[in-house]
Amino acid sequence: MLKSDTISEPESSHAASQPKWAHWIDVAIFICLAVVAICAPLATKGATNAFRAAIALWLIKLCAGRARVYRQPLSLPLFLFLSFSCVSTLFSVDPFLSWGRMRTVTLLFIAVLLPQTLISLRQIKILTVLLISACCLTVVYTGWQYTVGTGVQLVATDAPSGRFSKFGLQPDDIIQQINSKPIMTPQQLFTRLHQAHPDAEVHLLAARSAPVEHLKISIQHRQELEKYLQQPGLKLRRGHPVRAEGFLKHYFPYSEVLVLIGLLVWGLCIAGGNVNVWLRAASCFAFLSITAVVGLTLTRISLVSLLLGSLLISLMRAERKTRVRVLLGFMVVIALGVHWIDQRRALTIFDTADPGTQYRLLMWRDSIKLIRAHPLVGVGLDSISGDWQRWDLEAYRRFPLHTHFHSTPIQLAVECGLPTLVVWIGLMTAYLVFLVRLLRLTRHQGWFAQGLSLGILGGQVAFLLISFLQYNFGDAEAMIVFWFCMGLVLAVHRALQPALVFGSCLPDTSL
Repeated sequence: MLKSDTISEPESSHAASQPKWAHWIDVAIFICLAVVAICAPLATKGATNAFRAAIALWLIKLCAGRARVYRQPLSLPLFLFLSFSCVSTLFSVDPFLSWGRMRTVTLLFIAVLLPQTLISLRQIKILTVLLISACCLTVVYTGWQYTVGTGVQLVATDAPSGRFSKFGLQPDDIIQQINSKPIMTPQQLFTRLHQAHPDAEVHLLAARSAPVEHLKISIQHRQELEKYLQQPGLKLRRGHPVRAEGFLKHYFPYSEVLVLIGLLVWGLCIAGGNVNVWLRAASCFAFLSITAVVGLTLTRISLVSLLLGSLLISLMRAERKTRVRVLLGFMVVIALGVHWIDQRRALTIFDTADPGTQYRLLMWRDSIKLIRAHPLVGVGLDSISGDWQRWDLEAYRRFPLHTHFHSTPIQLAVECGLPTLVVWIGLMTAYLVFLVRLLRLTRHQGWFAQGLSLGILGGQVAFLLISFLQYNFGDAEAMIVFWFCMGLVLAVHRALQPALVFGSCLPDTSL
């Protein structure tokens, strides 16, 4: 096994013998992967386009006979999951919708591309640092939103809130711009208004609800808006998001991304070995900041999964004498965190009166009849929410929301059939076994390889916990990070065992 960041001798000689154009393709592929790492927590479309460019470049090199195919672990379950999803899509009741969703499924090629193109721990370190740094940027941005603010919020104090609904504005709306100029405080708001003529038309940009909906509102006369804002019972204050969304425009995928990267940071933080004390302190601070932002998303399952994942990592590293104290400490933190979120959302731990809970339970109940009617290939990806009138679901009749089943196993069983669900379970089980074995292999291979394996193992456990109450395999934002993390540990496995094998990479699933 390798104990350094350098590539093996056969790979070095192979790289040296390549023509210049092949070398520059390798450089371009790595740059594309770096863009994926940077964009994954920031801009999903940018990460997806960079990944597609990297795949295209790798295929060009492969077709030209200048790429060797590494026979990587997990290739068989990955191939089976992709194949069964394709079969389901072929027999979908609405193939157009299903093939569109298959683009999210094909993101699993990220987990194939990374170990095929990364041949040193140094490359893996660079991508890991970029991924964590981009995540920390979203944390800083969220902190800015909750301190500096996002505009001026309208708050109804001592009167019915309906009284203040006018011009398309409602209480709790946040006015972010006046005549295309940003505002942060009530004083800035009136300053911007006074810059316009009393009878001039005023154009507002307002934010509402969570996920944030942006509204463009035009008011004919400035004086009418001033009277509205100055009426008794309406208070103006700095606004902040109802639920943290980062740059991803929705709090739930954002929380999933934070969980995966946060646990990766925690694994690196408590990994053994000689680590600079300032680096360890920075990692600890980053993890605590990420945890705080997960709390601000107000997603209970994400916070609990993050804390349970970090508990698992901590118990694996803790000595036997301290495990009980670690366990008790984390139980207290979980209880306080869930209580705080429930207070902010005015919920109990399991509130059957909560519309979200009612919707989820109704969808789970209706899933049984759909699975019985289409047990082998399902109804097709996205065929439920995309063509919702067809299925006569009670949740769709009672609520205006027409979405998924809020559970990855149930969603896969309904849309892809029970065989695909079995393959998914096999893939997740094989991945867990692989991570446990890799953790043993990296025990004496340096803090980075050990910490990366430890953190991604915790992230996998947390992601599975979330999947039982949320269809996270349908969130492209989260799946990019999920497959990227899988690709990183597969690349670590290659760096530690660098033998390359010509031919198909499909059959091998073992270490």
